[in-house]
Amino acid sequence: MDKTQNTEEKWYKFWENQGLFKADPDSSKPSYSILMPPPNLTGEPHAGHTIQHLIMDGLARFKRMQGFDVLFQPGVDHAGIQFEGTLNKLLEKEGLRKISLGREKWMERAWQFKGEIYKSFHKTWRAMGISADWKREVFTLDPKMQRAVLEEFKTFWEQDLLYKGAYIVQWCPKDATAIEDLEMEYEERTEKLYYVKYKVAGDPRYPNEEYIVVATARPETIYADVAIAVHPESRYKDYAGRDAYKPLAPSEKLVDREIKIITDDRVNKEFGTGALKITPGHDPLDYKIGKDHNLSILHAVDKAGGMTDLAGDLKGLSVSEAREKTAEMLDKQGSIDHIEEYTHSVPVCERCKSTIEPLVSEEWFVKMKPLAQKALKSLKDINFFPKNFEKVIADWLEEIHDWSISRSLWWGHRIPVWYCQKCNSNHEVGKDKDMVISLTHPEQNCQTCKLNQWVQDDQILDTWFSSGLWPMATLGWPSSAEASEGKPDEWLNMKKYYPYDFEISAPEIKFLWIARMIMLGVWFAQDIPFKNMFFTGTLRDLQGRKFSKSLGNGVFPLPLIDTWGVDAYRMAIFGFAAPARDGRASRQTLDERCKNFRNFVTKLKNIAKFIVDLKPKGTQSLDPSSLKGPALQDDQTENVILSAREESNPEDIEILEKLNKTIKNVTKELNKFNFHLASDFIYEFIWHEFADKYIESSKNRRKDAQPVLEYIFKTSLELLHPFMPFITEEIWQRLPHAEKSIMIAKWHEVK
Repeated sequence: MDKTQNTEEKWYKFWENQGLFKADPDSSKPSYSILMPPPNLTGEPHAGHTIQHLIMDGLARFKRMQGFDVLFQPGVDHAGIQFEGTLNKLLEKEGLRKISLGREKWMERAWQFKGEIYKSFHKTWRAMGISADWKREVFTLDPKMQRAVLEEFKTFWEQDLLYKGAYIVQWCPKDATAIEDLEMEYEERTEKLYYVKYKVAGDPRYPNEEYIVVATARPETIYADVAIAVHPESRYKDYAGRDAYKPLAPSEKLVDREIKIITDDRVNKEFGTGALKITPGHDPLDYKIGKDHNLSILHAVDKAGGMTDLAGDLKGLSVSEAREKTAEMLDKQGSIDHIEEYTHSVPVCERCKSTIEPLVSEEWFVKMKPLAQKALKSLKDINFFPKNFEKVIADWLEEIHDWSISRSLWWGHRIPVWYCQKCNSNHEVGKDKDMVISLTHPEQNCQTCKLNQWVQDDQILDTWFSSGLWPMATLGWPSSAEASEGKPDEWLNMKKYYPYDFEISAPEIKFLWIARMIMLGVWFAQDIPFKNMFFTGTLRDLQGRKFSKSLGNGVFPLPLIDTWGVDAYRMAIFGFAAPARDGRASRQTLDERCKNFRNFVTKLKNIAKFIVDLKPKGTQSLDPSSLKGPALQDDQTENVILSAREESNPEDIEILEKLNKTIKNVTKELNKFNFHLASDFIYEFIWHEFADKYIESSKNRRKDAQPVLEYIFKTSLELLHPFMPFITEEIWQRLPHAEKSIMIAKWHEVK
């Protein structure tokens, strides 16, 4: 371990041992609360992730110095789908499978795996100097989170906002679970668009054979067609009310191929021929049309991504294999009119990149309209950075649909519903059904059969169902003054720190997480969850691609920290901290930035050597009580100082004026969360105004300038502390000071 790492570890332990990270609900200081977005349990955080953590840490340090009781609340998310997928891959390498292990054994391995990777977050956080209140750290599967999730679920149930039913969902065959629309990405693909001929059923008035030509990119789903919908203005409108025959089906009997021809103005008359094959089991629009026309639902593709019995000999083939085989069969029997190249957006799972399969599945849903309408009224109470995100979220809330909250996984909050296996073996849901809502196995017997044969729902809740409660659950919700007897701190936490003063997020989860926290906070706590909502930009590689494991383009903090030191790394990253502005970086470009700020660290050390180590003999240490303020007054009592002489040196006055201007600029930009600008101001002042100009000119009158040199340097270090905490603490401790740490030195204010 090098000297720099030893110094960083020394000061981090010092801060922790002195309790400087801790919030105090009993403190008379005004509170300032910062909520850490819980990072996913899987994967080491890359440089792009650390932008958020460094902004929060810089803000926490700034607010402590301003005299606030700061709560910097940390935590980690269990990341249901991603964690389970990662663990299953590891198990497969051992020759083990989830199903063969069984739920109980699999969960044992899951908690073991969680313990192994959990440590990586703390290693990176500590290495970066993150000053969170670690005693309060929360994991989204902790008991306090379970209590909050149960309260949320029960309340929705009692308010008739929760239901279970079959509905079209976005299904990931690889992760084997439903996912939200918001958890999908879109890949532009050029595929074949098949124009397939559907024979119209015979009519004595029309002796010649007639066909409707339908354009489709998914011929493999023909087996599950239940109708053809034509636009009321299409050339096929006169066929409405008649029947057509699917060109393919396991049965050769025409009656088994017969489907209806209907009209519907939701059909895009500009696409293809203005006719649409309706497959309600495999397309959201088809599902809506089918529901409105009372059509049946068939599935040609199952939840594993394979073909079903409907596909006959193609059963078990993958979708891509079945598509190719089906196209060959259609062509062989003369059912393809022609084929075109078709470029379109294909939805894929954001985690595993598998193609999404829309399927009808029985899931749990929350009715979202009431929550969204209430949240819309409160959006104006949140300061969004950038401001336009308020409208973006408002527009989404206006068009919100019901939330599918169940997932066919094991890692997460299991749905707290128990069914009587004897009386309710089909697991039907309703207030008149034999079911109980509970986290644990119910002790009471079923009221109908008087037996205790309860079985729990197999599914778990969507990760966002618990993460949406993050601002409240981290503070002990659903605590109350009465319910918190024995745990009074929980009620004080909620009372003092909610709503949080500051939250931060990447833009891509503005709907998945931010909008949901707002809805749930307003619904359950009757207040917004945070006062200021800051959206970071995305750090990308030099080609503009997001950092990802699959591309291998991520740049990670620990190697950079090992090479250049924490303070240099922090300053390099703060340059990317502009709200919602993407940046581009590589290991090489970040090395260059870090090298520059490592040189700045060296400059600070050299300044300290000049001012502290080479202090002229006989010069007294800085004594603020013996110094007077110039015309430019600071509102502190021990302030902008000059030596107590009859006349002040013009250079002293000039540097103090520049310092005051810097204090104003840094403070203003930090209050506006512009960390990239604030760090620039203090960097430019120290290096160019103080070091290059004033220090050089002061060498000719070194003894007289010493008090000003000490004051300017000490104040500069305090302004720099939120950005470069370790080197500033190290040097500040060598200067005259009253407080035990620079972290709680009083922030300078200039009127």
